[in-house]
Amino acid sequence: MSFVPVLQYIVGLGAFGFCYWLTNGIVTSFIESGASQTGTTMDLLHAFWTGIIIVYLIFGGWWVIRKYNEAEYRGGL
Repeated sequence: MSFVPVLQYIVGLGAFGFCYWLTNGIVTSFIESGASQTGTTMDLLHAFWTGIIIVYLIFGGWWVIRKYNEAEYRGGL
């Protein structure tokens, strides 16, 4: 049984984590410098980001499970 689909899923999570780390550092530096302040726009963007992560976790997990049901893997249809 191959672990490639699981590895692809984990790499996707790593990419999301890196993007979050990068954008969070940029936003924090803007807020500390006084150039921007948090408010309703930041709350909306945070909600969008959280929604994207939740959708990736749900549908990405579903994709991994369906990937193992393909004929190339043992037990696939």
